[in-house]
Amino acid sequence: MVGMLKAGEVSAIDYNTGKVRVLLLGDDNKTTDWLNILVPFSESHSDNYILKVGQTVYCLFFSEMPEQGIVLGCPMRGGVVKEDEVKRTFNDGGFYSYSNGVLTLNPIKEVEINVNTKINGDLTVLGTTITGGSINLNNHINSGITKGGDKTEVPE
Repeated sequence: MVGMLKAGEVSAIDYNTGKVRVLLLGDDNKTTDWLNILVPFSESHSDNYILKVGQTVYCLFFSEMPEQGIVLGCPMRGGVVKEDEVKRTFNDGGFYSYSNGVLTLNPIKEVEINVNTKINGDLTVLGTTITGGSINLNNHINSGITKGGDKTEVPE
């Protein structure tokens, strides 16, 4: 089986099916049928990568069915990244990064966590107010609880 690699620009997006149509460059401006987008590990979980109309993509077409193919990906953009870092930067400037055991989240607005959260280790919060419902946890004191190495008695 011989494949054919072609570059093109996304011309239409179907967000419900996760497919795109691609205007093939240098090919008499032909537009493909709806193509699947190749993403890593999507059989085990759901990966969603939003492409934009006009974005350059590379497609692989199979000789047996030249009208059908898959989008392999997009050209990587240059950016500031360390050699051992995995980083994803979004169009608004926010990013997440993983390097040497450290996960960095750098959102533009906020981080939203929708599950019970456990932290195994130290938590340091800088420059913000932490709330639990309507309670300011930065300066809240629970009565009957002692500080430091003292033991708090459990009421019976």
